Amino acid sequence: MYSYGQVEAIKTNLEWIVNQATLTHVTPSRTDQKALFDLLELIQSYEILLDLISEYGTDVIDTHIAEGLAMTEKLIAKVKNSAKAI
Repeated sequence: MYSYGQVEAIKTNLEWIVNQATLTHVTPSRTDQKALFDLLELIQSYEILLDLISEYGTDVIDTHIAEGLAMTEKLIAKVKNSAKAI
């Protein structure tokens, strides 16, 4: 099960990815813009999840949410590994 701190760390890593992507001076392609928008929506979802955890505890994290968190962690790891390669 995920804790508040772990969910917050995932959200922070997503924010880092968005910030890194927007640091470039090149205008992002339409596909990149869509990906950034999707990441921003995901960040908002995790903000709501954090509010729910604060109010009701970690019981709000069901199996499906835990699977989504795990997939997000995999995405973050891939992005960070590719960033290190550059």
